[in-house]
Amino acid sequence: MMKRNILEKLSFADSFTILNGVFGLIAIFLIIAKNFGMAFIFILLAVLADGMDGIMARRYGGYLGQYMDEFADIVSFLVAPCVFAFVYYGYAYLIFPSAFFLIFGILHLINYHLNPKDYFLGLTTPASAIVIGCAILLSAPVLLSFLLFIILSLLMVFPIPYPRIEKHFAIIACIVIFLAMSLIKEFIFLLLIFTFFYIIFGPFYLMKKLSL
Repeated sequence: MMKRNILEKLSFADSFTILNGVFGLIAIFLIIAKNFGMAFIFILLAVLADGMDGIMARRYGGYLGQYMDEFADIVSFLVAPCVFAFVYYGYAYLIFPSAFFLIFGILHLINYHLNPKDYFLGLTTPASAIVIGCAILLSAPVLLSFLLFIILSLLMVFPIPYPRIEKHFAIIACIVIFLAMSLIKEFIFLLLIFTFFYIIFGPFYLMKKLSL
């Protein structure tokens, strides 16, 4: 019996995973062209696509998403932020923290794939990418970005539980992301604050929810 072509196994949910990776690739091209604002917008579009693929997969099912998602996330939320920082600042010594960020981010994604749960162990890669992107567009000093890469890298592999952003929290997150796409500094700062709240209070919210 002839095996099905891989393209025939693609589901509706998988299309959002593909969009995630394509948006990340476009973001990298825009970063290289030094169109940093548009690159940030495409990273945020990748974040939205990543959220949608999870929602659609849980609702309608999907076959390839469980394999493709990690690859798309690597492009959009690990490689793109590293290229973003390197091209924006132009400092060669950012290679070390960027490599740290990439490796630990990959380990986070592998850990999630091997140990699937209803929550995340370690900070999510989209949240990490948002922090890096916001910091750069808000003209953070290179030393601060260096430290952010290291801190975010460690948070991605520490076994700290982080909740999925769902229901009314997801609606609020989408609104804040769309506002940040205007590239108005106040809205970018709002997205950064929103993400910091998730980083700090997300684990406490989840642990309280799991204890109920």
